[in-house]
Order: sequence, then C-alpha cells, then structure tokens
Amino acid sequence: MSETAANEVTQREMIRIIGLFRKNGFKGEYVSFQHVVDEGASYFVVMSDENNGTQGLFKADLLAGTIEFQYMLDENHEVAK
Repeated sequence: MSETAANEVTQREMIRIIGLFRKNGFKGEYVSFQHVVDEGASYFVVMSDENNGTQGLFKADLLAGTIEFQYMLDENHEVAK
C-alpha cells in the first residue's frame, strides 16, 4: 500500500470523527482530515469557525475519544495540500 493510500481517511472514519467533534460541542466546517502517521486511530483535522472563518488544527483520537487543539492556521501555519 502506498503512503498516500495509507493516509487517506475513509468516509466511515470521517463520520466517526465528526461525531466525536459534535459530541464535544464543536461547530464549524471540516476543511480536511488526515491520518497521524504511526498512530493508528489518530487524525489531524482542520476546522473552520462558522462565525469568522478562522481555521484551527486539531488532533482527534477515536480510540481514546479525545480532541486536542494544536494551533491556529494563518499565513505562517498552513496545512499541506
């Protein structure tokens, strides 16, 4: 399996991640999802605030049911496409 295929997030995984965010009261637009390398059920998620459009990077762990804020995205912090 290629590295790109290994990093793809399935629709089922996205639904589970969105469910975790909603359960924890997060609202906004989900910009991107990416597997955290070598961490099983952990994902990086970029969310955009529904009110002002600012974006933040979060780390979600489906097994532990946790979400950790990483940092705000701006001109100095961007997620690679």
